[in-house]
Amino acid sequence: MTIYISGKITGDPNYKEKFEQVENTLEELNWVHRIVNPAKLDLIDGGTWEDYMKRDIPLLTICHAIFMMKGWRRSKGARLERYIAKKLGLLIIYER
Repeated sequence: MTIYISGKITGDPNYKEKFEQVENTLEELNWVHRIVNPAKLDLIDGGTWEDYMKRDIPLLTICHAIFMMKGWRRSKGARLERYIAKKLGLLIIYER
């Protein structure tokens, strides 16, 4: 199974560490074969929110599931990713 990590990035100075913690936890599960962590992808020089969404959404579409991190509702991008995942019939997993 390929899983995409979704959560708040904009305005959170600790987002990389939070995404990495989730990635490490998911790696311990035997049923997760590949993890897409958008926080690990290269930054787009001068990139806008729209630039990042255009990069990340195609990656989401090749996944089987999306993992919604705590606080995802406070992120416009995470809400969009969840909407797309729901419309595509992906498994949606919520962090508790």
